[in-house]
Amino acid sequence: MNEVIRAILERRSVRSYDGRIPEDDKVETILECGKFAPSAMNRQPWHFTVIRDRELMDRISAANKKMLIESGDERSVAMASEEGFDNFRGAPMAIVVSGDESNYYGMSDCAGAVENMALAAHSLGLANLYIASFMRALVLEENAELLAELGLPKGYKPHFALCLGYSKEELGERAPRKEGSVNYIG
Repeated sequence: MNEVIRAILERRSVRSYDGRIPEDDKVETILECGKFAPSAMNRQPWHFTVIRDRELMDRISAANKKMLIESGDERSVAMASEEGFDNFRGAPMAIVVSGDESNYYGMSDCAGAVENMALAAHSLGLANLYIASFMRALVLEENAELLAELGLPKGYKPHFALCLGYSKEELGERAPRKEGSVNYIG
């Protein structure tokens, strides 16, 4: 099996980190892989924000927790009410991927960039978690100061983040893939 296919099949979402911050050269390689993701008409509508400030990540999680609890949605309230709720799952850092709001395919292109980075991180021995839940609170006017701290270019909106670090959890068996998710025509 070639290395790319192995990385795709072996990469797992990690939700428990040992606190070590990934090395700068690994982070730079991961960012480079994100920049080389395909994008519609090669517009590259993304902006990458590297957050190594755990206190900022905690404030984003707290704002999101408040919003989820106030939503009244049963699943959201249950999730946010869990002890130690943290959108970033204790990762020591994250890369937020924001997209140009004027680009119709921006969110899809950003998703591709995050997937490239997740696979690159795995291949470099880093645990990672691809998330979107953190950004729900960032679009609220009451949290404008948190959004401003991300230093995004004008007209960009956060879509996803990739949590990065070193795993402290022992991963169990992988869940089986959903049956009946493919059909052929012709």
